[in-house]
Amino acid sequence: MNATAVALGLKANWKQFSLLVLINAFVGGMVGIERTVVPLIGAEEFGVASSTLIVSFIVSFGVVKACANLVSGQLADT
Repeated sequence: MNATAVALGLKANWKQFSLLVLINAFVGGMVGIERTVVPLIGAEEFGVASSTLIVSFIVSFGVVKACANLVSGQLADT
């Protein structure tokens, strides 16, 4: 087995750090798009006109997404 030295710090790992920042920017952008698009889908596709109903549509979407993430995370660990 070949043992290589671990390089610590941002200077040594700037490529990995840049990739991490880029991925986080994309995830943040997707969350922003989701918050904008989901109410529009609720209003146009399902005929929801009330602000309270639109918020409940977003909350129910978030709960289902969280449950799906929980299950997929558990499956990924096995």
